[in-house]
Amino acid sequence: MKNLFLSSIRAVLLSSSLAFLALSSAACTSDGEAVCEAKCDCEGCSNNALNDCYAEADSNARAADRNGCLDLWDELQACQLDTGFCKSNGDLETSCGSAKDRWEKCVK
Repeated sequence: MKNLFLSSIRAVLLSSSLAFLALSSAACTSDGEAVCEAKCDCEGCSNNALNDCYAEADSNARAADRNGCLDLWDELQACQLDTGFCKSNGDLETSCGSAKDRWEKCVK
């Protein structure tokens, strides 16, 4: 009886842990994805446009990594998240021009 009880407890704990991990990993987004979502929230976009933005962000992150510029990419994404705001005309505006210039110079 004791072994059955312990087995049941282990099964419940394991399934709870797996469910938590699945939910937490699904909710985890990269900064690049978060910037895409902020841009689409502000400017409005289709699911296809959002997915294209995700793919471009991923491609840019890989290019940054290949060229030793991942820290500059991370800095740019953090800047966009920190300073981004939706203008009255529906465009997302940031104050990250210098961070973007440094990243673009590095990946070229």
